[in-house]
Amino acid sequence: DTDEMGDTCTTSGPFGVFPDCEGLGASVFLNLVYGYALLTAAGFISDGSELLLEILSPGLVGGLLLPILGAVPDAAVIIASGLGASKEDAQEQVSVGMGTLAGSTVMLLTIAWGGSLIVGRCDLSSRGTAINKTLTPKASIIEAANETGVTTDTDTKTNAMVMMASCVTFLVIQIPAWMGMQANKKIDLAAAAVALGGLALYCGYQVLFPELQRRKIAAAQAKAARKRGAMFAAHLGNTMGGILVDGEVNVQALNKMFEQFDADGNNEVDVHELKLALVAMSVTMQDTAISDGDVEVWLKEFDKDGDGLISRAEFCAGMTHWVLEQTKNISVHSRRPSFEGSLRGGSRPELSAARGPAHAGLEPLLGSAPEQEAGEGQGEEDESDVEEDDDEEPMTKPQIIKKAMLFLAIGMAMVTLFADPMVGAVSSLSKALGLPSPFFASFVLTPFASNASELVSSLYFASKKRKKNISLTYSQVYGAVTMNNTMCLGLFMVVMRAQGLEWTFSSETLTILLVTLLVGYLGASRETFKSRLAVPVLALYPLSIALVCFLDFVVGWN
Repeated sequence: DTDEMGDTCTTSGPFGVFPDCEGLGASVFLNLVYGYALLTAAGFISDGSELLLEILSPGLVGGLLLPILGAVPDAAVIIASGLGASKEDAQEQVSVGMGTLAGSTVMLLTIAWGGSLIVGRCDLSSRGTAINKTLTPKASIIEAANETGVTTDTDTKTNAMVMMASCVTFLVIQIPAWMGMQANKKIDLAAAAVALGGLALYCGYQVLFPELQRRKIAAAQAKAARKRGAMFAAHLGNTMGGILVDGEVNVQALNKMFEQFDADGNNEVDVHELKLALVAMSVTMQDTAISDGDVEVWLKEFDKDGDGLISRAEFCAGMTHWVLEQTKNISVHSRRPSFEGSLRGGSRPELSAARGPAHAGLEPLLGSAPEQEAGEGQGEEDESDVEEDDDEEPMTKPQIIKKAMLFLAIGMAMVTLFADPMVGAVSSLSKALGLPSPFFASFVLTPFASNASELVSSLYFASKKRKKNISLTYSQVYGAVTMNNTMCLGLFMVVMRAQGLEWTFSSETLTILLVTLLVGYLGASRETFKSRLAVPVLALYPLSIALVCFLDFVVGWN
């Protein structure tokens, strides 16, 4: 069919209902639509995985399931790229799969890695290590580049080494290709076997040495604990004018909460008292059962002097941080204008009246807390707010599993539906732009949709400006690239063999290897990275595209 702009459109993809148009305007529009769909799908999979982290222990599920889930969006595009109606179509569209694979790896190792270094940088001490949460103004850019940076732990160096080792999978197919064997069935099968075998080894490594999974799980559990603690403080504050008064945390409410934790009244909370208080809190808030892990999180967050006890001052300081952090998070993510106004002391009068004076200014923090008082004049507007805030209530473990499975199912379904149309849209856009290969469009466009969750989470963790956070950030990046080099490449080779396609990606392979080995060497050779390294690492992104163009069209590798 031809639309009013002269763009020729057909339908394809699952169920034959997804449009694919050849004109530039329509192709750009479809790339935005399908890209956003993949971005949303990746978000659902990421959110479902994060929910599972709250209740998982390191081991088989954490070591096998979560790394594979993170690679699903890229893997889906790679598989769809080789499913052309004919061998000729498949040979052309498979460039989209290679562009996705190469673009994902390069984007993670340049933009995510370098961006995390910039947002996570701290002042360097006299010993050359980063000082947590400390960043002072510098006299010049040169001084800032040399006197600020980030520091990771030893395990992060190990993850960088594992990532570099995974590059061996590319050599199995690339070395024979340089020797003229570009469509050899045995070599394709051997490359697929080595790559998928590498995936098995990496997952086994995650199971036997689950340090990365422990850190991810600890981060998820700490996040959940902060949310529950802040909500309980808000619940107690209802009887004292609210946990937030004129934008400040109500100290009286925090003292009341501390007294409920301090059973013997000696102004210190020990482990036994803490566990009893958390059990009581879980009953009051209709929350999940309290475990020793929850007690450890509270102690780690509150016991700053490490004596195994939480003093009144430590408790109030820690809970103040939790409340303000939770309020800020909900304010940032909320779309309702009343949230921002309530934080600044300007909540809507009718909403405050509906919830009663005890809830004034607490709408963004409380959600629909248990035992919420029904104030006079409570009407339809209040009921709608309660329904919208239901997701702020703590969930039980069965509810967490149910919600996680729902998110994962939605994400997987969307990936299945939109991966193939995305491949077609990228190919059409490449033709409309006059590009020599769909590789270049897919290198830039697809990874930002399929890997958006990894990019955002990397920058978010790095912004905390702590050693443990930047270590988790870089470990996640190295782990995602390792999955690309094993699982995604293995599936790519399976598709290549099934369609009888030729391996014509020498320039792309060399680019992947160079970027992976360069950044991997940086990560494996040191624990502290000065800010000056961000610029050359970020520059590798455009240089990678330039290298592929040079090798293909000047050297003639294509």
